[in-house]
Amino acid sequence: MATNRAEIPYSGYASDGLQVFTPTRIDVIAAGNSLDTTDVSCIRVSAPTDYLLNDTGETGVMPIGCTGIDDNITSLQFPNGAVVEVMTTK
Repeated sequence: MATNRAEIPYSGYASDGLQVFTPTRIDVIAAGNSLDTTDVSCIRVSAPTDYLLNDTGETGVMPIGCTGIDDNITSLQFPNGAVVEVMTTK
């Protein structure tokens, strides 16, 4: 059974308790570079941030706060750079 990396963890038992974001690292991404999302369940940015899914397609704007990362997303490119708090599955 595949694990969905976008599941949001909770403190406490089962689904009881407080929804949490537990970053394991902070990455500074230079303009035009990408974040490898292997084993990443969600990220958090502190300012609206331009990004491209899998380094292609239209540029979107990631809002302030936490964003879950789907299993089909292998990388996020940040055209203007970014500081990203990363929560991993491992």
